[in-house]
Amino acid sequence: MRKTYLVLLTFVLSFSLPLSSAQELNPPSWELGWDTDMDSTYLVDLEDDWDLTGELVFYINNERTGELNVDLTYDYDEEGPFEFDGPDSVSVGGSSNKSFSISITGTDAETVRAFSPSSSIKLTLLGQETVGETPVAENEIEGEISTPRMYQLVPEVQLPTDTLFSGSWVEFDLEVSNLGNNQDAITSGEATIRSCPHLSVTGLDSLEGTVVEVTDENGTGVASFTLRLEATSSHQERTCEVSISILSEGDGTTRSSTMNVNVEAQQSTDTSGDAGDEGEDDGMTSTGSESMPALSLIEIFLVLLLTSWFSLRSQRDFL
Repeated sequence: MRKTYLVLLTFVLSFSLPLSSAQELNPPSWELGWDTDMDSTYLVDLEDDWDLTGELVFYINNERTGELNVDLTYDYDEEGPFEFDGPDSVSVGGSSNKSFSISITGTDAETVRAFSPSSSIKLTLLGQETVGETPVAENEIEGEISTPRMYQLVPEVQLPTDTLFSGSWVEFDLEVSNLGNNQDAITSGEATIRSCPHLSVTGLDSLEGTVVEVTDENGTGVASFTLRLEATSSHQERTCEVSISILSEGDGTTRSSTMNVNVEAQQSTDTSGDAGDEGEDDGMTSTGSESMPALSLIEIFLVLLLTSWFSLRSQRDFL
């Protein structure tokens, strides 16, 4: 029985000793992870001029007693709007945890604006432990990066091509561009007219609820509307300031466009006035020629009689 126990003990030790030796040969692990919350998509900061910035922070936890050297590579879609700048290699002392930063910037403004906020770019960070030039272990982490939604509906009025007379109307065009990065809609439109109470704009109800897609660099996606300017017959001849404003459904911002419109007095096409003037001139001329007193028959007879009397008297004196 005693011999059997010794045999079993020897058998167990023969397996346990190599296992312990193997555990001593495998050094403690190291960890690569995010300090930045990457459980959901990371959104960069985006300015109105499409300048974007962001920062991702990762850490390396070295549980070993000796220094750890890690080479880093960054894998992402380089045709996207983001550029990532981080260290190529790092060193972490034994039994320590160290954090590092990756800065995010944008490419050109047009590429940034064309990137849909509904999509994202995956960044893969690979860390490889090297001994000399030989990689011996690696860790990998990933994260999704995107841009926030930007809304910018911009109206632009076009001057009417026809002359606006009092008592008439003309049509003009309104173009609305979406210079944001996400589709938007016009909640409402409003007209403001200064110094001309007898001038009005009609057709603004056609703007309400219109969805405007993102306008690209070629101008595709612009929404166009035809509105009408109406001037009453009592409108005086003057220059009027007309502003058209629209309310964005996306960000609740009102933006406007202004133009100056000349309203001219109605030109009369009736020539009766000229004829009347000519008639009045003729009348005045006629009155002027008839202003000399007319001689009656008696007065003419007396003149002839006196003429004859003076003629006979002259003849008598001559004889």
